[in-house]
Amino acid sequence: MWLEEVRETLLARRRALLSKVAQVESDLRWLDENLEPEIEEEGQEANLARLLERLGEQEREEIEQIDRALTRIEAGDYGFCEACGERIPPARLRALPTAVLCVCCTEEREGRTRG
Repeated sequence: MWLEEVRETLLARRRALLSKVAQVESDLRWLDENLEPEIEEEGQEANLARLLERLGEQEREEIEQIDRALTRIEAGDYGFCEACGERIPPARLRALPTAVLCVCCTEEREGRTRG
């Protein structure tokens, strides 16, 4: 069934992201503990730390989206547009398993934010 396929895809992506976030956090701890601040390297160290933190934030946000999708699957609410209530086509959900809007509502929302 396509829904089980999407669920497995979400779980696999979640595992990969958690692993990546753990590595980023480990890298940040290493920076804090091992790099001695020198004037020339201090700016580079700060930039790297900010980049790693941002990367971690993006992944945490994606994990939250995945968790919400998994919750909707368990509740039987998965695959319905949060704006109009229509069913989101399985092809869209396979391509974007965390989608909460149908294509029409997504385009409408994007049009409002641009205009």
